[in-house]
Amino acid sequence: MQARKAVETKNILSCAEMISSDYHDKYGNDRQSLLYVFKEVFGYYRQILVHIESMEIALSDSKTEASVEIVALAVGRTQQNSTEKILEGEKGRLKIKLIKENKKWHLREAESFEPITIMGENIS
Repeated sequence: MQARKAVETKNILSCAEMISSDYHDKYGNDRQSLLYVFKEVFGYYRQILVHIESMEIALSDSKTEASVEIVALAVGRTQQNSTEKILEGEKGRLKIKLIKENKKWHLREAESFEPITIMGENIS
């Protein structure tokens, strides 16, 4: 779980390497704006813990694209030492699309099924 480790260690460079230059989502984010969100989130939370409960992967016939549904629990500890749920089990379902570029999988699109709470505010 390379992505989970990158988030838990708040490694923005590793996160950037996993995002396609063609990233876009229905919320209007592109690669640069998504990286900005990661930077802000990593600064807000002192610690982030992620537990992947389940993952379903559907590979395209060409094996160069994949759709993934993830159920995860993510908790953040703020700089003020309070704890916030970011993703919450079944309510924390994400749907992501991956594309294989240069023999590596990269995030091309992400969406949540329920609002995600980050930095005390609901997004998506």
